[in-house]
Amino acid sequence: MNCFIRLASVALLLSSSAGLHAQDLRVFPPAPPVQSPIAGAIDFHVHSAPDVFGRSVTDIEAATLARRMDMRAIVLKNHVTATADRAAITREVVPGIEVFGGVVLNRAVGGVNPDAVEWMSRMSGRYGKVVWLPTIDAAHHMKTFGVPGEGLRVVVDGTVTPETDAVLRIIARENLVLETGHVSPEEVIAVIRRGRDLGVRNMLVTHATAQVPNLSVTQMREVAALGGYLELDFIGELMGPDAHLPWMRHWRHVSIAEMAATIRAVGPEHIVLATDLGQTGNPTQPDGMIMLVQGLRKAGIPEEDLQRMMRTNPARLLGLPSL
Repeated sequence: MNCFIRLASVALLLSSSAGLHAQDLRVFPPAPPVQSPIAGAIDFHVHSAPDVFGRSVTDIEAATLARRMDMRAIVLKNHVTATADRAAITREVVPGIEVFGGVVLNRAVGGVNPDAVEWMSRMSGRYGKVVWLPTIDAAHHMKTFGVPGEGLRVVVDGTVTPETDAVLRIIARENLVLETGHVSPEEVIAVIRRGRDLGVRNMLVTHATAQVPNLSVTQMREVAALGGYLELDFIGELMGPDAHLPWMRHWRHVSIAEMAATIRAVGPEHIVLATDLGQTGNPTQPDGMIMLVQGLRKAGIPEEDLQRMMRTNPARLLGLPSL
């Protein structure tokens, strides 16, 4: 199915919830909801400018859009630079929403570099909460997408590398969030297991069912048994060979129906909903979150489970009180 058709079908889902007739849909968009359908939600995967990749909104604009939809918090992610300082500035400019950042351990920050984590965690405001393992520089990512060169590994011969071990110890000490980035499924399991042994309390598998890392249900259940969470992102619905943007055609299509099946197989108590949006040409993050939640609701996921996955679980990872 063409990606534009998929988007149109989700848009119709949103319209139907407003109780409009087909005639109205041909002329006007639906009225804004009386109450935001994603009030209190936390988006754990937000891309924004400034960046080296095309982004449709800045940090300030991303926070403003999220606040307008009564979201509780967003987490800024950048593949090549830390975002803890940007989170602090964004909070000053856009009050009324909590903004967090972190650091992705790609080559731009020295790779799997404990010093990068140490200094990020000390940034003003202490809003640097998340540490992602390598993404675009991970060996698994590079092999999957045919990128030449030697990528970064966090596990060698089944053992977590010394640098990764040091990073995990800082995460445990500072009560940060470990995100697994784009490393292989085997690396994900090994790092989650080692993190648990070292006392890391907050662990999340980055877009668990996407092209990377593409965990099996068995592997996701193992992560859950080890105390980790699995992130499911709306962008997966837009990916695949029929994607509207060329670069997205290299990633496998993860439909909302598949996400619903994953939730049933693993359990909503282990899932975090996010968007992974912000790219030029894609929906805004709040719109993506709305479409994800409405799509999962149509797929039969109960409201209580949706609230848990978009509000309670991510709040627990960030150390925020329950609402």
